[in-house]
Formats: sequence, C-alpha cells, structure tokens
Amino acid sequence: MMRMQEADDSYVRTAVLVMLSLAMFAGICATLIHWLGPVHRPMDLIVPPTASAIFGGLIVALVKRPWWLQGIVRVTLFVAALALIAPAWFYVMQAESTPGVQLVSVLPPVSTLFVILLVMVMIFIPGRRAFGVALLCWLLIALPVLVYLLFHPREMWMPRGIDLVMAYGPVSIMVVVLMPVQRGLTGTIRRLAAERARMEVMLHRDPLTGIHNRRLGERLLRALFENGQVAGVIMLDVDRFKVINDTHGHPVGDQVLQAVAARCKALLRPDESIARWGGEEFLVIVPGIDAAGLYLVAERLQLAIARLPLTPVRQVTASFGATMIEHGDDFDSVLHRVDRALYAAKEQGGNRVVLLPAGPLEVLAVASD
Repeated sequence: MMRMQEADDSYVRTAVLVMLSLAMFAGICATLIHWLGPVHRPMDLIVPPTASAIFGGLIVALVKRPWWLQGIVRVTLFVAALALIAPAWFYVMQAESTPGVQLVSVLPPVSTLFVILLVMVMIFIPGRRAFGVALLCWLLIALPVLVYLLFHPREMWMPRGIDLVMAYGPVSIMVVVLMPVQRGLTGTIRRLAAERARMEVMLHRDPLTGIHNRRLGERLLRALFENGQVAGVIMLDVDRFKVINDTHGHPVGDQVLQAVAARCKALLRPDESIARWGGEEFLVIVPGIDAAGLYLVAERLQLAIARLPLTPVRQVTASFGATMIEHGDDFDSVLHRVDRALYAAKEQGGNRVVLLPAGPLEVLAVASD
C-alpha cells in the first residue's frame, strides 16, 4: 500500500508539473501575441506575463520542494482563476460603460481556458468541495459574461457570442457533471488494481509464515541469472523438526516455523529475501556479496535461531548450507550445490554453517554451536 501511495504521489506531481508547464507556455504565447498585436490593451499586457512568472516560480518550487504539492496545486488554481476573473469583469464593465465597444470584440479568447480550469478543479480538489469551487468560478467568471450577452442579444448571436454562451453554459455544465463520473471510474480502476496487487501478494506468500513462498523464491533466484548479478544463496533446515512435531504437536511446530521465518526476515536487509522452500526448509538469497560476507550472514542467522525463546521447546536450532553463484552456474547447479552444503551441515551434527564452493565437495568454513 505504501508503494502504491508513493506511485500515486509521483503521478500527481508529474501531472501538476505538466499542467504548470502548459499554463506557463500559454501565458508566454498570450504575452507575445498581445505585444506583437496592433492594439495594446493594459489588461492583456499585465495578466499573461504575471501569471507566466508565477507559474514558472511554482514549477521551481515543486521541483525543489515536492512535499509542497498540495499547497502548490491550490496556488495554481487560485492564480489561474484570478487570471480569468480579471479580464472577464474588466472587459464586461468596459463594454457596458463605453459606447461602441463590443464585448465579443475585446474579450480575450479565454473561454477554453475556463473549461480547462473547471477540469483542473474537478481533478485536484477532493470530494464535494470541487463542486463548490467550480460553482464559485462559474459565478465569478462565466456569469458576468452570460448576463452581459443576455442583455445584448445582437452580440450574443454573433459567432463569437454563441461560442461564449456554449463554453460558459452547456460545456461547463457537462464538465462539472462528467468529471465526477470519470473520478468514480478512476477510483474503481484503482480499487481493482489494489485488489490485483493484494491477490498477487497472496499468491507469492507462504500462508503459514507470511514470507515468500517457493514459487517467488524460484523466480527471484532465476532473476539473478538473467541479470548476471553477483549473489550468494543459503539453504537452512530446522534441526530435528519431526521430533518437535511428535513431542509437542503440530501447532507448536507451526509456531517454530513462524518464529524462525520472522527472526530471519528481521535480520535480513531489504534487498535480501527469504522464502519457505518446503516443510522446514528455507532459502535465503543475498545479492551483492562475497563468500566471506555470505558466511557471516548465515552465521548470524544460525546464532539468532539458536537463541530463540520458544516454549515448550527447549531449544530450536537449524543447519545452514551456503554457496556463491559462480560464473557458469545455472539454477539447478546452484540448488544442487547449496543442498549438498546443507546435507554436510546435517551430517556434522546440525546447528552449523557449511560454505561450499563450486567444484568438488570441499567445505570452506564450518561454524557450530
């Protein structure tokens, strides 16, 4: 779940960065168009460059302070709304108070930007608050233009007037209505993805001990050969486990396996893994290590298991076989060699580590109690 949350946050940050970049680019384009145009209106020369500068600063802030994501989203929406509110009111009042001035002639082409603003509001503001914010934006941006056009029907029936009525009326309503539907579909997809991830985890988890099962252990081991990664393999087997089951019962035996698995997992690094191989056998994969380091890892696990306080069992011990993955090894050769090392540890009385190299059966190191 934590990884999923991190992935979602990364996705949202990327989306916000793209949104800010496009908004800044649009502001720069609008600034150039107004500066190069034959008529220079003060509002058109102030709002686009100011908004572009703010969006640029927000991009820098998001890159350097990604944990400011929520605040940056709010500021972005607020600035975008102001950049649309100012020209809407300014040009409506100018057209209303200045004879001969038509709103459809002086209002910048911001109707599309208003629709985009509504989409951003419905995406980035959670729950019912999105409807309230969208309504407020509509009242402050769209309503003044629509009211003006209603009282000036000649302008309303011009092509630009019809475009404004459609953008600020039916299209805006469709966006506000359809975006929650899209959000619901997105939530359903996420829930299905989460359920799939949960089922995949269950598929690869040993139901008794909670660690990896043999299927995933084999997959991880085969991946080492595909990547050509330096690694070591440890096979451990709980000593005299049948005696524990016969003496104390299978429930106690299950507790022993759970305790052994939990203790080993706690001592391993995040890039190291342990899988239940079958019965009382476990396979440990240790990437990026040499033979001496592999021996120390196995010895640490062996000593930790021997010190486990497990009542009513007097003491639990385990035998360890270890080997490095050598050049020319394959899946079967490594398993065969580590199994021979484990067998040698058992033959010497158990509760010890046997490290076996490639080649002839030659024990390099033995640790006992």
